Amino acid sequence: MKIAITHHNPDFDAISSSYAAYRLYDCDFVYLCHNVDSVILDCLDDLGLRDSFKVVMESEIDDINENIELLVITDCKFKSRLGYLEKLIKKAQKVYIYDHHTGNECDIDNDKLILKEVGASTSIIVNEISQNNLVLQQNELTLLMLGIYEDTGFLTFNSTTPMDIMALHYLLSNGGELSKVRQYIKRDLSKEQLIILNELIINMSLYILNGIAIGLSFASFDEYVPEISVLANKIMDMENLDTFFMMVRLGDRILLVCRSRLDYIDTSELAYSFGGGGHPGASSAIIKDMTLNEAYEKLKVLVKDIIKPQKLAKHIMTTPVKFVSFSQTFNDALDLFMKYNLNMMPVVKNGKAVGLISRKDILQGIKHGLSDEPVSNIMQIEFETVSPEENINVVEDIMLLKNQKLIPVVENEKLVGVITRTDLLRLMKEDTTRIPGYLKSRADSLMLSKKINVRNLLKDRLPEEYFNLLFEIGEYAEELGTNVYVVGGFVRDLLMKNDNFDVDIVVEGSASEFAKKYADIKNAKIAIHKKFDTAQVILKNGVRLDFATARTEYYTFPAAAPEVESSSIKNDLYRRDFTINAMAVKLNRSEFGLLLDFFGGRRDIKDRKIRVLHNLSFVDDPSRGFRAIRFAVRFDFEIGPHTKKLLKHAVNMNLFDKIIGKRLFLEIKYILSEENYLEALETMKDYDILKFLHKGITLSERKYEMYENLEKIYSWYNVQVGKSLDIYISRFYILFSDLKYKDLKDVGKKFDFNHLEKRLFIGNSVKAENIAIKVKRNTKIRASEVTKMFKEMNDESILFIGAILGSEFEYIIKNYFNIYRNIKLNITGDDLIKLGYKPSKKFSEILNTLLDMKIDGEIFSREEELNKARELFENKRGEDDDN
Repeated sequence: MKIAITHHNPDFDAISSSYAAYRLYDCDFVYLCHNVDSVILDCLDDLGLRDSFKVVMESEIDDINENIELLVITDCKFKSRLGYLEKLIKKAQKVYIYDHHTGNECDIDNDKLILKEVGASTSIIVNEISQNNLVLQQNELTLLMLGIYEDTGFLTFNSTTPMDIMALHYLLSNGGELSKVRQYIKRDLSKEQLIILNELIINMSLYILNGIAIGLSFASFDEYVPEISVLANKIMDMENLDTFFMMVRLGDRILLVCRSRLDYIDTSELAYSFGGGGHPGASSAIIKDMTLNEAYEKLKVLVKDIIKPQKLAKHIMTTPVKFVSFSQTFNDALDLFMKYNLNMMPVVKNGKAVGLISRKDILQGIKHGLSDEPVSNIMQIEFETVSPEENINVVEDIMLLKNQKLIPVVENEKLVGVITRTDLLRLMKEDTTRIPGYLKSRADSLMLSKKINVRNLLKDRLPEEYFNLLFEIGEYAEELGTNVYVVGGFVRDLLMKNDNFDVDIVVEGSASEFAKKYADIKNAKIAIHKKFDTAQVILKNGVRLDFATARTEYYTFPAAAPEVESSSIKNDLYRRDFTINAMAVKLNRSEFGLLLDFFGGRRDIKDRKIRVLHNLSFVDDPSRGFRAIRFAVRFDFEIGPHTKKLLKHAVNMNLFDKIIGKRLFLEIKYILSEENYLEALETMKDYDILKFLHKGITLSERKYEMYENLEKIYSWYNVQVGKSLDIYISRFYILFSDLKYKDLKDVGKKFDFNHLEKRLFIGNSVKAENIAIKVKRNTKIRASEVTKMFKEMNDESILFIGAILGSEFEYIIKNYFNIYRNIKLNITGDDLIKLGYKPSKKFSEILNTLLDMKIDGEIFSREEELNKARELFENKRGEDDDN
């Protein structure tokens, strides 16, 4: 069973978005709470869609025993707004959420969360309906239009976006009926609504604060009256207000309605203070624990807090600007940083800000011998700018949420000022109320918050055994007063909902000491690496846990092995390769599940970007270039523009030549082990990285053909043979197949191969190519000849032979694996002795001959083998007599 639901007291957007989800996911019903407005039910009857909706009571929810395969929640992401429909969440296998209220954190565990800042939730799902080419009838199109028109105020609210307009264009183009929209949204006010409207007008107070026209009012009515919020829009139009806040008591509850036409006045802040929510231009709350007088007094205080002067970038920017010129060297830049005692400056070319550079990057680059390099080679090119007239909220978002330490202020494409963190802090100190109370929720909605808790995600995604293990480690750390974290790829894959049970634990303190005590408690095996203060614990059930000390790294020259020192978790994460791998989850009992994301890893997962943590990342460790490509193709991510620029710079500086052989080989091994390894190789070609393996390597059409042949025969092998093999070896052979033996020996030296590796990766490669040539030349080659040649080769080499031969000869490869190599003689040397022959070297010769004949289909049974053996012995005796 699949069910769509929305919040209690649904408006038309809630109803239409839930119906859109019902159609998109082919649900069985839309479930509604019992308190649905009669006007909405009349509309559903009028449109002939009532049967798709089911008004359920709480007892009916309790009685549901049927499996709920999917629960889709629309226009809501808080349990409290669902009423008793919240009980369906625990009964559902999967939960999808669509909402346009992005201002606050979602408290519903989910498998899919779609939050977009648009005017109506319906618009989000209509976009997916159009992409899936789902055909809707006129009555269905009309219902979806109702939701969008209502929640955007007929496209007049500030929250309206191009997506809303595009959604309406789609609905109208396919036959939606506007007359019905007018009938149900632009209807006359009821008698009760007119009474309340009159009281609101009488009780209204008007204020002018910082040039903003504000209206506040209240009213009271002893019964529930539907659709009171429409009165707020009418009063704003009548009084020409910028913002309006009203409170109406309806029976035993108070309804707060907030409206704003100004982008920089966020009414959701105020609604959130009353336990409600919404978006900046329109929000609401239901208040049950206060009298109307108490609530209204609180409203008047809070309104003054959110109405602030519109401060602009020009009010806090620093000018004139100190900057580094595009063509200046690291030494030049260092002189400027020391002269002006600055930590970051813009890089300027022809008056335009083209990059950002930090003193830390300059010092690190000079240490790496880049003194005479232009700063343009490593400057940060991914950065935001603002105009002098930009609202200060935009500056806050860039600096506090996107972690940009300096913001260029640009007018007519020319740099006119900069805003630093000091400038912003000074503003906040002058007026502490400028620090936005909604900052955390806005950060969470953008996936930029540094700290959230993923305890529930750990519990949902991990087998119980692993969850309990991590919790146990955290409890033990709490007892010892030590902070421990699970880090790296485990955390990345947890957030991406990929399985990964390679547990890496970082300890703030001595990892080996902590691991030893933990191993003693668990009676587990332990291996300690004293040099780096790391340890591996192997539990009785075979689970391996790697413990490392939180540390920082220093690179004394490009591609050098790092020198390490113990440090904090933040410094430990900073030394890692990419933002998506630089997150940690705290395991201590008191903060179990706390996610640490100092560098925007969650944002980059959401944006599907691979980004380095600092400008000298590839200079410190060029092998990260291979990993950037590998992760990009594995997760179908893009390499971020600035990271791409730094990678190209590393190529131009030939830094990849500095990677030591074993490490270089491992990176190639990992890439060739990826499912999308061909895409990775093509990316390496685009960046001109293949030349660092050997200058003679190309990706020719012939090589693509061989890879296609390989994957075809490998797929067959997996099904028919089912034996585990290292397919990267076969792919390795193809990658280097256009090199001569002398070049292959150079490759062996470059990768620092030992004797066994030379035989495996070079010797077998050459042998396999020679065998392929022999098979191609001999069109009537016997099965026994094939078997003799193949039996000395590993399976990876044989698949390589198949890749060279192609489909014309693939039957030879398949027959070898399926038939030839499994053929055995029914007789042995003992049988030959029983025939009366004395053991001699002739035994092996005759047995081998018999095996060849059997492989070639010349003999079959044991009797035939014995008869043929006698014949061969007689022939041998005759040959001996002649001699």
